[in-house]
Amino acid sequence: LKAKDLEMGGKSSKYSEKDEPARSFGRKFSFTSASMAFGAWPEKVKMCEPTINAALYFDTCPSVDGLKPMVDVFSTYERCSGIPEGSPGKADWRIRFVDFKPEDMIRTIKVKNEDEAHAAIEGMLHDSCRDRGLPWWEVVRVEAPKGKGSAVIIRIDHVIGDGISLVNLMEQILVDTNGKKLDSIIPPSMANKFKKKKSFWQRFSQFFKIIYYFFVVIGLPAGKFDSGTAFRKQLGKKMVYTWKRKLVRFETMPLAFVKRLKTEGGVSLNDVLFSCLGGALRRYNVEHGCEVTEKRGKKTLMRALMPVAFPRPEVDVSDKSAVLRNKWVFVSGDFGVGYDDTMERLHYVNGKMNVLKNSPLAGVQLAVQESIPPMLPVNVGRQTVYDSFIRHSIIFSNVPGPDQPVNFGGQQVTGTQMYFNNLVPQVGILSYNGSVFMNMNIDTEAIPGGEDLPAYFAKELVDLSEKLNVDCPAEIVKRAN
Repeated sequence: LKAKDLEMGGKSSKYSEKDEPARSFGRKFSFTSASMAFGAWPEKVKMCEPTINAALYFDTCPSVDGLKPMVDVFSTYERCSGIPEGSPGKADWRIRFVDFKPEDMIRTIKVKNEDEAHAAIEGMLHDSCRDRGLPWWEVVRVEAPKGKGSAVIIRIDHVIGDGISLVNLMEQILVDTNGKKLDSIIPPSMANKFKKKKSFWQRFSQFFKIIYYFFVVIGLPAGKFDSGTAFRKQLGKKMVYTWKRKLVRFETMPLAFVKRLKTEGGVSLNDVLFSCLGGALRRYNVEHGCEVTEKRGKKTLMRALMPVAFPRPEVDVSDKSAVLRNKWVFVSGDFGVGYDDTMERLHYVNGKMNVLKNSPLAGVQLAVQESIPPMLPVNVGRQTVYDSFIRHSIIFSNVPGPDQPVNFGGQQVTGTQMYFNNLVPQVGILSYNGSVFMNMNIDTEAIPGGEDLPAYFAKELVDLSEKLNVDCPAEIVKRAN
């Protein structure tokens, strides 16, 4: 793959033949992308690089030759075809195109069973995609005997793009079991969530809401800390990255079951998962003798930072120089861990989420993070990111996946997970083929007993099922016991 042969824009070159710098370098990054390239964290945090690990599981591991066509497709996208270059603290970062071969981007780890496969995936989370003289992504084959946990891990530096970008990318390489290209993976409700037309009075009132949420956004890094619960107190208020991470996987949930809970509860699917995780955190606190939860009751504060990605216009989705980007923000959500009753907590979470959905908070956050940080000294911007994170207990990410079985590299995908290292524990949720896959990336030394959270989560699902008169799958009941 020659850098000079790369087609820009996904259709035809946007640059003239005489514009040699444009042939050597891609389009300018947003400040959000640039900050992840030069480092968004204070040096004292000792933070790892922001690598998204999309895990696809198989009965039989795809061959190297089966994966090469996928590498070829990736390499036609601007941010997957070179190395980011720019100045620390500046938004002048661009891709410098480089030459490479498909086999340069694929490596193999051979294992004997599912436990070894899981350990291998945990072990690669801190492997760098940088400093190789290659684009900042790779494909790792975890090859096990048939039916023993084979996986392909698509490891992409977050600089390349956000979750919605990567879903757009996966749409180009996944096919159904008949070899046919998939329709859009992103649900219409998500793709159109920022396109709703507003009346004059709604737009008028929005002006005042924007002013209010501007102060909410700039006040977040100096706002309240989450309560010092048993789960939270081990993290402390002066966090550093420990480089000790375990991938704790939750019981796979039938999507139809979660949708039934959503319908019977009159809430969203995300509300169900978020509320049950809040209940699991509450159970953890109670199990570990947390006095704070008992004393503060409903005033107990435990929150998650939730990434919200903005859908791309159709013109950008078809433009291979524009579709991969970081157009997303974090918003803060309250788990309601102070509520002992499952239904009361669910309705509390639903109310809080509806306020967020109907507010201009995400848009204001995006405008602020693309305009103010570039004017600040690098160390001030980094401290602002740090101050926002340390006030929260969890990162909660929920990304849509295909609703049907798909093939990848010539083999059918049996399951999937999304793994990501972060300063605080990160929850990753992916839906695929009628199932919901969920995990938590956690330091079980800093949070002892963290591996019990999936059982607590299952207990919440069982409790919610009973109250909503919904049949709970046997495997979830078993995990709860």
